[in-house]
Amino acid sequence: MLDPYRLFLGSILLALGSGCGSEGQACMEVDPSVEQCPAPKDVDRDELRGSCGSKVRRILGEGERVENISDWAWEEKDYVPGCCYPVKESRATCDYGRPLRIEGEPVLAATVTDARWAAALAVTASALAPAVRDELVVRWTRAALDEHASVAAFSRVALDLMRHGAPPELIEQAHAAALDEVRHARHGFAIASALGATPVGPGPFPLGASVPLAPDLVAVAVEAALDGCIGETVASLLAWEAAAVCEEPAIREVLRGIAEDEQRHALLGWRTVAWALRHGGPAVRTAVAEVFAAAAREGVAVPLPGTLDDPMVLARVGLLDRATSLRHAARTLHQVILPAARDLLAERAPPQRQASAALHSA
Repeated sequence: MLDPYRLFLGSILLALGSGCGSEGQACMEVDPSVEQCPAPKDVDRDELRGSCGSKVRRILGEGERVENISDWAWEEKDYVPGCCYPVKESRATCDYGRPLRIEGEPVLAATVTDARWAAALAVTASALAPAVRDELVVRWTRAALDEHASVAAFSRVALDLMRHGAPPELIEQAHAAALDEVRHARHGFAIASALGATPVGPGPFPLGASVPLAPDLVAVAVEAALDGCIGETVASLLAWEAAAVCEEPAIREVLRGIAEDEQRHALLGWRTVAWALRHGGPAVRTAVAEVFAAAAREGVAVPLPGTLDDPMVLARVGLLDRATSLRHAARTLHQVILPAARDLLAERAPPQRQASAALHSA
């Protein structure tokens, strides 16, 4: 397992929150000669880096001088001195998982009563209060919808790979990943149905007449880096952590299967980026480097919290509270993703080998 006591470096974590914002930390770069952070009233909030695209709404206290606010140092200066402030942030704007996106917006199906997606599972929910059970149904239903949308996402990935002349093994792995996501969606809807004692499934997928494909190899590489190298790596390790605390045997086995599948999907992302770098030249390399630099600055997405965020209740049915998810995601970013990305861009050992070793040791 990743060392649970190792401090993650340079990460910005959101504390528990909902609605219009949440409390966390945000940092800004300062001149190395600055020894004392500016007073909150003198800080331009637009200069503060919020978590995962969020905006700083209010600065809550004095700043702390930090020698290095970035863990990303590929062809950049090694240290970025800064000041970090406790802040109230807007909700993060990046999306967890790998949904199909059209014009940047994730596409999800509506839910319907459908027993075809609701295979029987032996899940104990009778001891839960109705309001708690309803919230758990909402959380698992959303997870299932995310997996359902990923089927479409990988279908488009396969088309993008074919369109740009990718080797057959990448195309094969993309189609295999789409089938994995069908299974994940069925399991998610089955868990939601068992918890709620009502079969739930996805309605028709709201797809237009056409799905825009990646216009060039740069776009293929950027999506693979964002959704595969980052998103799927985080998803795999969060699933492992959820399985470790889950008290329901049937759900625990589902989570272990998801973790193993997401690991393969992550490696597909690393392999795709490596292939694109070999064939796309400097433009691909620059764009991919910016994806990882943005992740180092802003953090990565985790599932949004619901009205219930009690760690003990959520863990019982294989869900992580937001603070725990953020903690594990930050470790994954700084201990697995960014080191592998540096090797990827420095053209050293194949990054999929390093990422694979890190994932297997988790």
